[in-house]
Amino acid sequence: MFTLSRPFVVLLSVASLLAGSAQAAGLPSTITPSEPVESTQFTTLTGTILGADGRPQPGVCVFLVANRRLIAVTDAHGIFQLQVPAAPTQHLQAEYVGLGSSRFEIDGQHPKPVRIVLGQ
Repeated sequence: MFTLSRPFVVLLSVASLLAGSAQAAGLPSTITPSEPVESTQFTTLTGTILGADGRPQPGVCVFLVANRRLIAVTDAHGIFQLQVPAAPTQHLQAEYVGLGSSRFEIDGQHPKPVRIVLGQ
């Protein structure tokens, strides 16, 4: 059973009243940007992460140094794919607890698959 509390119902009523007042006054009910929003171009960076023994490392986190919210995790074969905003150069970091981390640079204009050894 779903019940609503009184403050929630009142809040909904006020919101719908304000929306109705805006339409009655001839105002738009939604705000749209006056300038077109710039579409960001993305590129896909790919590569393989290896351990010091040269074997592919699954479960390694790969992310942009400048934006740690853009992240990929290597698959069972140590391969990652990461979509990032296009830029001339991309600075990435690969981290795995117990194996270390590595920072590396990729050409963002013409990305080619890379092979990175953790800890070097």
